[in-house]
Amino acid sequence: MPRDLELVLTVLAGARAGQERQGLPPSWRALPRAAAEAGIARGETYVVQRAGDTVGTLALEDTDPAVWPDSEAVGAVHLHRLAVDPRHQGQGIGSFAVDWAARTAAARRRSLLRLDAVAANTRLCTWYERLGFAAKGEVLLPGWVRASMRFEREVTGQADL
Repeated sequence: MPRDLELVLTVLAGARAGQERQGLPPSWRALPRAAAEAGIARGETYVVQRAGDTVGTLALEDTDPAVWPDSEAVGAVHLHRLAVDPRHQGQGIGSFAVDWAARTAAARRRSLLRLDAVAANTRLCTWYERLGFAAKGEVLLPGWVRASMRFEREVTGQADL
C-alpha cells in the first residue's frame, strides 16, 4: 500500500547498511524513492509483518530482462529487493519470505522463482543455495562493477498459500 513506502525504504536502507557494516558487498543500490513508489503502485512490493511490525520487504516481478534475457518466454516470477530489518535477522524471516514468494509464483501458475545476488557476497549466495536455488551463471549489469549470480528454483506444486 502507498502508506507502506517509508517502511519499505527504511527496511531496505537498514538491510543495506547492515551488509556494509559486516563488510559484505551490498545486494542492491539504494532504491530511489520514485522507484519504490512505482513498485508499490504496480502491486509488486510486499511487506513482511510479524506481530504487527514490519520486519521485511520484497518485490515480485513478472520479467527481468536485464538479468534474464529469456524472462518474457519462461514461466518465472522474479524476486527482488528481499530485505529483513537487521534487528530481526537470523529468525527465519528471510526463509519464510522466500517460501512465500515460491508459493505465490506457483499460485500464479509459474514454474520458476528467479533472483540474482551480488556474486561476491558468497554468504548470501550460499544461503540461496541452501533454500533450494540452483546457480545459473553470472551476469554483469549495466552500471555495476560487481557481477551478479543468477539463481532459480522450481516451484511447481507449491501453490498452497
